[in-house]
Parts: sequence; C-alpha cells; structure tokens
Amino acid sequence: MLDSILSEIDTEIARLQSAKALLSSGGTMAIARKAAVPAAKTAPSMPVKKTKRRRLSADALERMRQAQIKRWAAARESTQPNLNATVSPIPGAKKKGAKVP
Repeated sequence: MLDSILSEIDTEIARLQSAKALLSSGGTMAIARKAAVPAAKTAPSMPVKKTKRRRLSADALERMRQAQIKRWAAARESTQPNLNATVSPIPGAKKKGAKVP
C-alpha cells in the first residue's frame, strides 16, 4: 500500500517537473509521451456508485408537458405583434378631411 502511494507521488513529481521545464523554456521543448501502462499494473480505483434513475408518474409527466406547452405559447405571443390592438391617435395631430372640389 505504501509502495503504491510513493510511486504515485514520484510520477506526480516527474509530471510537475516536466511541466515546469516546459513553461520555463517558453514552450519550445518537445513533450515526451508517456508509455501506456498495462491494466494489470494500474492502481485499483474506487467503484463508481450508480445513481438510481427516478421514475415519474404519468400524471407528473402530463403536468410537465402542459406547463411546457404554456411556456411555448407565452413565448410565441410575446414575439408576435398584436393585430387586435387599437391604435390611439397621436396627440396634437390634425385630422385630414375630404377635399371638396
């Protein structure tokens, strides 16, 4: 256990030293690729806990669907001009009458 921790620390130190050398040289130094590590030699990782997917009832899904439809309708109404609105006259404007010949 202790040996694996020490080897991980050594690899991290080597990685940081190479990053420091790269930064101090102004980025002109070529980066050496790390050799692939076989799966058998890798450190055991912690198991990933799968989260249980939450199931919603049919009623809840329908309420969500209806709410989304209302949001879409409100967005559509706000972008379309209101054709039924009455236009108020401009204050101080004179009405043009019909010319009599």
